[in-house]
Amino acid sequence: MRILLLVPERKKCPVLFRQLAQFFDTVLIDYAGEAPIMAEPVEFILADVRTSDPVAVANLRAILDKAGDSPRIGLINIEKRQEQVQAKALGFAELWDEALSLQDALEQMRPLIGTYSAPNLPSDTPDATRVSVDRLCATFDKIALSVMTDDQLPVTQMAEAVQLTLSAIKSDGLREWMSAVQGHHSHTFRHSLMVTGYAVAFARQLGASAEEHAVLGIGAIVHDIGKVRIPLSILDKPGKLTPEEFDLVKKHPVYSRMILSGRPEIGPDVLDLALHHHEYLDGSGYPDGLSADQINRHVRMLTICDIYSALTEERAYKKAFGSRQAFAMLLEMGGKIDQDLLQKFRPVAFRADFGEVRRGAAPTAKTG
Repeated sequence: MRILLLVPERKKCPVLFRQLAQFFDTVLIDYAGEAPIMAEPVEFILADVRTSDPVAVANLRAILDKAGDSPRIGLINIEKRQEQVQAKALGFAELWDEALSLQDALEQMRPLIGTYSAPNLPSDTPDATRVSVDRLCATFDKIALSVMTDDQLPVTQMAEAVQLTLSAIKSDGLREWMSAVQGHHSHTFRHSLMVTGYAVAFARQLGASAEEHAVLGIGAIVHDIGKVRIPLSILDKPGKLTPEEFDLVKKHPVYSRMILSGRPEIGPDVLDLALHHHEYLDGSGYPDGLSADQINRHVRMLTICDIYSALTEERAYKKAFGSRQAFAMLLEMGGKIDQDLLQKFRPVAFRADFGEVRRGAAPTAKTG
């Protein structure tokens, strides 16, 4: 569901609206100006109604009229009687106070429009896989909320999600698990789910210890945590990103550093995975241009999982590569990635090949 955010001035967009853009697919419209701004019918509207400018109010009314019966919530200063009256006159039956917290806003919205992270799993999904995927998605949601509210990250919940994923892969198989997560409506959640599944399966393939499983699994869960700073409307954009949008997405490891550095609940190994999974052995990666021995084994493993996942995911602008095509492309990367580890990843890659090789895919894949 896409949410329309209406604000009198873009530069004065409420912090709450910007925070909600990390949890839902949103489009922002500045309704102040001389000419009415029209919008196509949408599914849900959040509007900052704190304006007394008659032109802005007229524009807002025109947008709301165009939106028909779409559910809507107005943001006001609840202590100002004039704003209450104006919001009611504009058709807002439900009002939020400008001081409403992000957590309270999410709790009020979820009964109305659901949870963006929630997967829509097939009815025949095995129980262990269903529990694992549901828990992982809830964990991603909790992580985003923790980042936005500057609370402690849910490390215990992450560790439990890793263990549930490992158990599901053992009992149901990696192919079944990947088939389930492939159906997630959000590219962002789907990618994080797939990378976590591959990382856990890779660690199992190598006979990793319980501690290594935890580090790789938690590292996979938070590997794209910096994307919390990027609106979902960009992350889940149905078409190709503009160069400016792609540059913003490539900053996510830098945002990860900002989010995770100095957090006592996050160990250095997990931090390293989040910061450096886009580094290449030849020094051509980002954000720090690391090379060779500067990149440890766990990071090398996660890099393989991340790239392979990106190649085998389907997007609106590209078909998914089949397992053999994707693996061949990783081989062609040569010295950029650890080829010895890649050979050890082969059984994992082909074990997860749940469909026929898809043809007509784009020649390159975005791995940001």
